[in-house]
Amino acid sequence: MMRPPGGISSAHAPDRDLPARFMALGMVGLLAVAVLAPFAVPLFAGSFSDLRLLAFVHLNTLGVVAAVILGATYQLVPVVLQTPLASVRVGRASFWAFLAGLAFLLPGLLTLQHWAMGTGATLLVVAFGLYIWVVGTTLRRAERWDVVAWHLAVGLAGLAGGIVAGLLLAGSKGNGFLGTMTYPLLGAHVTFLLAGWVPVLLAGVAYRLVGMFTLAEDALWRPAAWGGLVLMAGGAWLLVAAFLLRTDAALRLAGALAIAAGQVLFAAQLVHLYRVRRRRGFDVHIPFALVAAAGGLVAAVLLVAGMALGLRPSSALWVAVVWLALGGLAETAIQGFFYKIATFLVWLHRYAPLAGRQRVPRLEEMYHRRLAVAGWLLWTAGMVLSLAVAPLGSAALGHVAGVVLAAGVGCFLANVGRIAGHGLPNVTVWMSRTPTRPVGPGATEDGVVS
Repeated sequence: MMRPPGGISSAHAPDRDLPARFMALGMVGLLAVAVLAPFAVPLFAGSFSDLRLLAFVHLNTLGVVAAVILGATYQLVPVVLQTPLASVRVGRASFWAFLAGLAFLLPGLLTLQHWAMGTGATLLVVAFGLYIWVVGTTLRRAERWDVVAWHLAVGLAGLAGGIVAGLLLAGSKGNGFLGTMTYPLLGAHVTFLLAGWVPVLLAGVAYRLVGMFTLAEDALWRPAAWGGLVLMAGGAWLLVAAFLLRTDAALRLAGALAIAAGQVLFAAQLVHLYRVRRRRGFDVHIPFALVAAAGGLVAAVLLVAGMALGLRPSSALWVAVVWLALGGLAETAIQGFFYKIATFLVWLHRYAPLAGRQRVPRLEEMYHRRLAVAGWLLWTAGMVLSLAVAPLGSAALGHVAGVVLAAGVGCFLANVGRIAGHGLPNVTVWMSRTPTRPVGPGATEDGVVS
């Protein structure tokens, strides 16, 4: 007889609408990225201060990466800590402030409307402040902290630094009160978010999810996980201090080297977990996760190279570093883990009540595996092509890369639609899937224990 699944859900998990609304917003943001990519990626060949490029970067950062991360952490933090969220109601309020902030900020950046930028930035600060309060209070109430919980806490500190720096930059757009501190604060803003928040939080979440998906949680190299956290976060904060204090190049290089060393440990940890996994066979999240780790590692290596060479802020190399951190690391990981997290939550909603009474689909039967693999190949190819746009200065190549990236996202979103269809009442879509091996009593599936 099948019993209710555990894994990424538990009695402490919040109502499903809280993570679902953020993830749905992230998917809308990803659709917008796909539509705009053929026109936005060619901008990599120009100036990083182009308003259209600035809006595209913030669409990726806030509309996709931040939206999905907020939703995923609202779901996972109570499960990881075995502690209910401090307030689901405040979490829902953070969504509406976040949505309104995006609605003002992105058009404001594109049209250089200072009032819209200021309004949007203020609303986003409110949204992130509420999110930090909910997750931070939940962390504080937890009785037991492990290495994953510390990744979440340290990531929150990086996020707080990033939003304060972003608010100051948005305010300075109108009157320029930052003066010569604008570029140092811009460097701190980007470093806080793309080195001190996103990679740190993704690493902690990945340790828990990959271990759970592969039944290899006990194989985690904990000293390497702790070492990676110290290096990634310590390097990011050191780099921020070097920017703000305008110290010599040696301190900036030391920060970049620490970040790179942390990424090496993270990538090595993932490879180790996949090598010793007890659940053998191909799982579509694996290639996404490995490409994400490679993206973060290459971004960190380029960061070290840029610091060692003392490149100016206008260098094309920084465009590649930012794009690798956003698209190569964060958005690739989001696609891979979405196939596990969202699919499981939909399964829990639709099929858990039926489990044991009739045949229910396996998680991988709820989407097209070949389409998922095709999406991974196209997305990876698009990322590689897009990285050549800035150094070659080729807008034509940017159009091609943008189209390939859009095709990859299209495959992913088609599967997202299929997964979402399983959550609708009176809709049966899984029986038309490619036949898979039968599931007998007592078998253990991804997140589904029978």
